[in-house]
Amino acid sequence: METRLTRLEALIPTLATREDLACLESRMNASIGRVETTLHSEMTKQTWRIIALLAGLLPSLFAAAIYVTKYAN
Repeated sequence: METRLTRLEALIPTLATREDLACLESRMNASIGRVETTLHSEMTKQTWRIIALLAGLLPSLFAAAIYVTKYAN
C-alpha cells in the first residue's frame, strides 16, 4: 500500500492543471481554425481548376464529335 501511495504522490506534480488545459484548448482552437481556413481555400482552388478543365475539355470533345459525325463516312 505504501509503494502505491508513493508512486501516486510522485505522479501528481506531472498532471496538468485546469490552466494548462485552458491554454491547450485555446491553442488547439487556433490551430483548428487555421486548418479549416487552409482546407477551405484549397478546396475552392481545386474546384475552380476542375471547372476550368471541364470548360476547356467539353467544348473540344463536342467539336470532335461533330467533326467525326460530319466527315467520317
